[in-house]
Amino acid sequence: TIMSDSEDSTVTYTSVSSPYEGRLGDVSPGEDGPPVMPEDPYAYVVAAFQALPPPDYVPGPEEPEAPPSPVYIPYPLPAAASPTTDSPGYIPESDPYEDPEDDDD
Repeated sequence: TIMSDSEDSTVTYTSVSSPYEGRLGDVSPGEDGPPVMPEDPYAYVVAAFQALPPPDYVPGPEEPEAPPSPVYIPYPLPAAASPTTDSPGYIPESDPYEDPEDDDD
């Protein structure tokens, strides 16, 4: 342990030995030291997707079957249920290209 004092602070340096180090900074990864990282750290992910399925695996459909579409029965709404019929300027059967002033009826 090395101590360094100054007017404002004290710093302490502590040396810790490790079973993985031989000489200073000489680390032998894989044999005497920590395990060596594979060259491609994601190789195990790729290998997992390429692995064979378990023996009890039963292949299913590639896409799940869609639920049946709902059946809608069209029916007219009663006249009172339509907000358009209650509006004051409602014209039941009008032609947008017809001029209302030209009405001979």
